[in-house]
Amino acid sequence: MITACSKIVYKIYDFCSGLIYPNFCFYCKDFLQDKSIFCESCKDKIKPVVTTNLEVTNKYKVKVFSISEYKYPVKSLVLAKGGSDIVASRKLGELAWEMTYIKNVDFDFIVPIPLHWKRYAERGFNQAQEMANIISKNSGKPVVNLLKRVKSTQRQSELSPVGRALNVHDAFFLNLKQELKKNYECKKILIVDDLLTTGSTIKFATKVLIELKPESFTAIVACRVI
Repeated sequence: MITACSKIVYKIYDFCSGLIYPNFCFYCKDFLQDKSIFCESCKDKIKPVVTTNLEVTNKYKVKVFSISEYKYPVKSLVLAKGGSDIVASRKLGELAWEMTYIKNVDFDFIVPIPLHWKRYAERGFNQAQEMANIISKNSGKPVVNLLKRVKSTQRQSELSPVGRALNVHDAFFLNLKQELKKNYECKKILIVDDLLTTGSTIKFATKVLIELKPESFTAIVACRVI
């Protein structure tokens, strides 16, 4: 549920967002008449992406929605995390809600893919977490940090498909006390991440979450490499 405190935080975010991006297109920097993220010209460049299904086990598959391919202009928001731009991450959450089918998907909980603490310390925030918070704001469904990243991994974009799978193998543990696991049985979980390449990260995260015996998994990412 969205608390009164959360609403205040989001009002502050909206105000600060307006100061940082005062009605300019995030990508081409053209002036905007409203608070849109992109101008109409840039928005027209965002092409719908067909959903993909990741097979995790015979029982569990993950349907993955994405805003666009890993191309500009959306790519510019994803890359902004390297410059510690937290507002850009929240803009991705807004786009995910506005431009994908996710608003019509039935889910009970939102689980962001976590960062290792070292990378979190470097950046100061988790892009997937910020996206998840905005989706929570719009859907009214809670964000639960059920995963802990215990392995400091290389960036997936730097590796081969085989290397990516090895990179995230055993990277996640369940961040939940034993007595609370029953709260997630037969529930529908939405996983949030910023980028999908081979799908290894979401697959290995899902394998950990399967221990909770949920009903189903869906995922939303900002961009998908095609």
